[in-house]
Amino acid sequence: MRALTLLLAVGVTLVVAVSCYFLLAAIAGRRSRRATRAARWQVLHYGRNGQTVVAVGLVPPDGRVLDEHVVDRIADGDPEWSDRFLRARESAEERAYHLNGGGTHLPGQYT
Repeated sequence: MRALTLLLAVGVTLVVAVSCYFLLAAIAGRRSRRATRAARWQVLHYGRNGQTVVAVGLVPPDGRVLDEHVVDRIADGDPEWSDRFLRARESAEERAYHLNGGGTHLPGQYT
């Protein structure tokens, strides 16, 4: 009888633990989908390995970059750096405008 009670208690504990896991996974998934829906394409630029990278990034309100499309990489010593940077930013702004108009779905994600 004691073994049966112990087995039943372990079974109930496992069912509760698995239920909690699936509940927390569902809440996290819903939060992630909500953040993705609130994300907007924005112009990004940053320095990396002696280059300035101009890109368009999908950024939710929390500031993470979910996806990124590089527009141009400009060497720091390039004599045309200013002109290339301004052209790349202009191109990135146009791309962000069009991407924001078409939705913010990540590759492989369906609504």
